[in-house]
Amino acid sequence: MNISNLNELLNTQIINEGLVSSVEGFALELQELKPGYAFFSNNEEDINIALKQGAFVIVYEKELPIKDKEVFYLKSENLENALLRLLRFLCEEKELCFLCLDEQSLNFSKAFFLKNLQGNVYLDFKLLNQAKQKEILCFNKETYLLKLTAYYEKLCCSSFEFTNRSSLFFTSLLCENSYFKNLRFPFLYAEIFANFVAFFKKKKANFHFDFNKLDSFELYFVNENIECVEFGKSSKAFIVVFKESDFEFWQEKCKHIKGFKTAVKNSLFCDFSYNELKDLKYFKDFRYCLVLADNKEEFRSSLMQTKEKNHSLFDE
Repeated sequence: MNISNLNELLNTQIINEGLVSSVEGFALELQELKPGYAFFSNNEEDINIALKQGAFVIVYEKELPIKDKEVFYLKSENLENALLRLLRFLCEEKELCFLCLDEQSLNFSKAFFLKNLQGNVYLDFKLLNQAKQKEILCFNKETYLLKLTAYYEKLCCSSFEFTNRSSLFFTSLLCENSYFKNLRFPFLYAEIFANFVAFFKKKKANFHFDFNKLDSFELYFVNENIECVEFGKSSKAFIVVFKESDFEFWQEKCKHIKGFKTAVKNSLFCDFSYNELKDLKYFKDFRYCLVLADNKEEFRSSLMQTKEKNHSLFDE
């Protein structure tokens, strides 16, 4: 990009005019910086290193000494706004597609290998700067997306039907004239899955799905002694979530399932109130127990491996 055009785009002031006329790229972090790049920073130490690494342009906000007269120094009144102006330009140039989702759909998008924004220009800079042409990016805040683009899309409701008796852990459904058998996710996500399928079909885009990328819940299969066992050898299961929004989603969708119970730390609004995770070992009156926990590693370590063999969770 021509540096004169960059200065106009960023709405910055040229404090020092360098010798070159254009830049090859942009970086916020030293490890991403290459010779000929524009470097955005207020850290004087990082800027000094960037100069040694061959930066052609320094974009900054705070008062800084000019250390290299051959390099352009562009001063911004607000570095974050300057970055947003640059990213908006790059997003339009790459024709990026932004998808505004609710919280449950946002997390589910990871299973379709879609990338999620974090809602912070400094954290999202690398992702947007390196995004591929017409790539799809997801977030759940409209106000933030409108800083990056004039237009974003939403998922449309898609019709679907279950093709057999789906279990809590496997789903088979027909949607958009396609049949999906024994997908490894709970039936309560079927509508979200169908909406994504409809979106990709509308885009005439191929898609891939990987259940293992979902991280909003974890499943632990246990025997009658509340000891972890392999899938298919269990009589009970813990469904562990780590956000109240996920807990409420599961609770609402599964409240009519026989044997479905809930457990929350020091709460009156559940079937089992625990003080410590190890207390769950004494709660056995359930088939499926939804647990709101604070820490994944702590929950994993609270359950013991088992050597016992029991009847299957799916045996009726």
